[in-house]
Amino acid sequence: QAGGSDSVVRLGSWLIGGMAKGAAAAAAALEGAEASLAELVDLEDYYFGPDKDQKKKNAAETAVACADTALTCVEKPTSATSSKANCIKGRALSYLVGQERLAEELLSKALKLDPQMVSAWNALGEVYWNQQNYAQARSSFEQALELCGPNAVSLRNLSMVLRAIECEDLEKSNNFAAGLQRAKEATVLDASDPQNWETLGNAYMGEFFVNGKRYEELNKALIAYARAESAYEKLGKRNPFLHLNRGEAAKFLEDYDLALKSYAIAKEIGAAKGGDEYDKVSELVKRLAGMVERKGDLKAKRLKDLTAGLPAGTCTLAQLRSKESGGKSVGARVVSILDRKDEIPVVLSCCDADGEFFALSIYNAEQAKVADSVVPMQSALEISMPHYRQISATIKGVEVSYPCMRVAHPGDVAIVGHGTLASAAVKAAFSSEKAAG
Repeated sequence: QAGGSDSVVRLGSWLIGGMAKGAAAAAAALEGAEASLAELVDLEDYYFGPDKDQKKKNAAETAVACADTALTCVEKPTSATSSKANCIKGRALSYLVGQERLAEELLSKALKLDPQMVSAWNALGEVYWNQQNYAQARSSFEQALELCGPNAVSLRNLSMVLRAIECEDLEKSNNFAAGLQRAKEATVLDASDPQNWETLGNAYMGEFFVNGKRYEELNKALIAYARAESAYEKLGKRNPFLHLNRGEAAKFLEDYDLALKSYAIAKEIGAAKGGDEYDKVSELVKRLAGMVERKGDLKAKRLKDLTAGLPAGTCTLAQLRSKESGGKSVGARVVSILDRKDEIPVVLSCCDADGEFFALSIYNAEQAKVADSVVPMQSALEISMPHYRQISATIKGVEVSYPCMRVAHPGDVAIVGHGTLASAAVKAAFSSEKAAG
């Protein structure tokens, strides 16, 4: 990260030598400005030390000073020099809190001189984004694509903006679908940029939550995040937000081992939230494993009563596990409902006719509606099309596991004598996340 400083030293030597005049001097000054801007971008994206703000301020001031030198070391700077210098100044100031208005003015000035300067359009869009002026941000990125042609940065930024705009439900649904498409296009144009893959992963997450897609959509998010991590590694960089987002996707899929690893890396890089999420997932896994192992702390007679009277013609967990269910539904009794507020999925503790305990994970369901429909220690269930998994996670060197049955929709679960849980289906959660893309 010394590139900017080295360029300033070279520029200073030029000035001292009395040669800082003319086009060559302007070019040298712009070189120093670009180096300091690159340092600033790197600090913004990948540095998380306590002195981050001061380092950013120093790099921004150096970039602005070099750009100003490029404008003053010739009597009349060329249009190309003026547009480039103003763009660099605008981009540098856009990273400093409170300088958004000046950054906007400088970037607009650069675009008046050169309407096809894609970096200025993208930077201007990001200024509007940071001000939560999403309509203007969208316009800037669309202008970049219209005037400068397809480019990955504009496409991924447009994907983010489309998913942030507050609007009516139908428009929001369409925006999220369009945002996913833009993110895909960005990875096609530049598959080596990790931010393109990270944005694609976030877009798949949006499709899952906003447009009510099946949980398989989250597998696509994990694939995109894996591509992003690989691309970051090739650059020698790490981004905590990637690992936080991947941890969320893995958690929703109940891949708790991957979630824990992702949160641990996020914390290691500098995101305190990673540690908090690690603790929450650890507690959940240990709680579920303990509940299964201890059979809900029920006495033998109580457990015998629970397993009696389950629907005839259903199979047990053991038969499902050994693939001997013959396509039958699994019969079970609800023992308890985990209080997870709005977390996905809804999880019930159940036991089958053999007295074997397991976690039942219901996707696309509202916790409150499920809780209103089932009565712990009473409700008997018929679980159709269940997907069996033995969930395992390593928590601080200790492997913890428990059996789990997953259903994709509450309509796949019937309460004996009362119909299915279809009425507990969640509606599309029309909300957007303003994370790292």
